Amino acid sequence: MNLDRSFRRRKAARGATTVEFALVFPLIILFFTFTFEVCRVLMLQHTADTAAYEAARSAMVPGATAAEAEQVAQLLLDNAGLTLADIHVTPVDITDETALITVEVSIPVNENSWIAPSQFANFVVSSEVTLMCERPPLVKLAAMTDLSAKKDRMKNNTAGL
Repeated sequence: MNLDRSFRRRKAARGATTVEFALVFPLIILFFTFTFEVCRVLMLQHTADTAAYEAARSAMVPGATAAEAEQVAQLLLDNAGLTLADIHVTPVDITDETALITVEVSIPVNENSWIAPSQFANFVVSSEVTLMCERPPLVKLAAMTDLSAKKDRMKNNTAGL
């Protein structure tokens, strides 16, 4: 008799475990999917940061062009398998008098998401890097005021966040 009763308890416990698994498993899958997508967005942001920085570094040397900087950024984005990114180099014409180079890279998340692209409609990660060019000291000195003004604008933009 005791054997029959313990068998029924185990069978009931097995059924409860199955029901719990059926209820919790979809939540676990949802959690891991969400975590995976958040990691992907963070990877996109890091790639945008790296591409903008490397492009600005390539454009800051004398004789460099904006097209070369765009190629450097595009190469990094292509190596990461990213598509439809926008790359903007300012100024478009880099001369010996150019003091600051700004590169902005924007990556649409919905076009580069692996699991749930529809969840990130109209979401774009972007990065902007401004570097001082390798120029004579007088050109660099003129860039200091521009750099300070840009820094102040950035502080004002982030103060509202």
